[in-house]
Amino acid sequence: MPRREPSPSARPGRPYLVPPALLRSGEPFDGHHVLDEVRSPLGVLLWEGVRDVVLWATTVPAFRPSLFDPRAYDARTAALHSVELEQELRGMLMRAAGVLDTEHQPDGAAVARTCRKVALWAEERLLPRTAIWYAQAAALASPGSAEHAYTAGQLCHRNAEYTRAETWYRRAVGLARRRQDADMYALAYTGLGHLFIARNDHARAGEAFLRAFRKARRAGIRKLWAEALHNLFVVAAETKQVAEAQEYARRAFRAYPRSHPGRITLAHDVAGFWVLQGQYRRALPVLEVLARILTRSSHRLFALSQLAWAAGGAGQIEVFAKAWIDTWQIIDNQPTLNCVTSSLLRLAYGSALLGDSERVELAAGFAIDLAKRRGEETVLAEARGLLETAGTAGLPPALPPPPVEVEQDELANDLAEAFVQTLAACADTDNHLRMQC
Repeated sequence: MPRREPSPSARPGRPYLVPPALLRSGEPFDGHHVLDEVRSPLGVLLWEGVRDVVLWATTVPAFRPSLFDPRAYDARTAALHSVELEQELRGMLMRAAGVLDTEHQPDGAAVARTCRKVALWAEERLLPRTAIWYAQAAALASPGSAEHAYTAGQLCHRNAEYTRAETWYRRAVGLARRRQDADMYALAYTGLGHLFIARNDHARAGEAFLRAFRKARRAGIRKLWAEALHNLFVVAAETKQVAEAQEYARRAFRAYPRSHPGRITLAHDVAGFWVLQGQYRRALPVLEVLARILTRSSHRLFALSQLAWAAGGAGQIEVFAKAWIDTWQIIDNQPTLNCVTSSLLRLAYGSALLGDSERVELAAGFAIDLAKRRGEETVLAEARGLLETAGTAGLPPALPPPPVEVEQDELANDLAEAFVQTLAACADTDNHLRMQC
């Protein structure tokens, strides 16, 4: 995004606030997609509510009392009581309709809180476009709130509306800087970093995470600076900067508080990185403990399939066989999980490294069938390539371990040992950390 040149009359050091992009491409008017998403009388009420709040919030406060017809508030109240609604939602929409009351104008912060609650309601009911519009309405009703701008950015980001997400994140950065809110500043830059990763722009992602790290470290917000280092590891790993990735991982592990679940996620990510680098024996003990302690199906599926790959590379046939069986059990019970196709590919790679062409064909073939139905072109191409290579040469090309400096190799071994100790402690207890796994 090009930088706007500061005005000659602007005060030095005063940050420019990015105006948000309210409409997505192809949306003809405010809240259009609410009507499209909820095609019922409820959808009309939701659209009218968000439209009125946006109009009210973008009007000069002195003119707000005369903005709507004096009869509009009573008419909306009657409409809300004429439709069967959840009691909680009716109350929220009634409070949002307070902007129509010409005699008793509501406080902007109160309107924003109400709209945020409606956004949460919509998100829980899988109505992402409605959630986005109410989150945006909250940010407009409380224009000085970095938190509401950040929330709007998050919702746009989750629904792949990257242009809108970036404008909200950048607005959150500007507001946080004005109010010297280090938490929101770091969070907003973290959001931007993940957005740039989604766009495959790792250079800008690294810059964003570095800004988040520096702000969080200066402010002494340990959790956020640990997360920033973790994210910097991800960027370095995806750009194949092996030494830098391992150093960021080591620093992130030390920065996370001892009982923080981020250590579990970091171990998960670093073990996967080692497998991709062909460092199977180093990853194996970490993945074995992860497979024991993770309870959420998607996390456990990833760890088990990754364990099968590492065991295949390390020649651990018994470990591979058990991981193979456990992985298939989850796939058979929950075939709709998002990570099923990628897990099947990991099973195929582990099988190939053991020279088991029958299992390669079984795992990769099923991955192809699922990927076709789901439209996952990347998985489809990789699985087909794996089958072709296995059919002609017997094995797919394994990633060779990169040359590693002795010092870096020792640091990685120390990190692997630290992961195993942390994970083992998690496995032996039933504390908060275990519950987050």
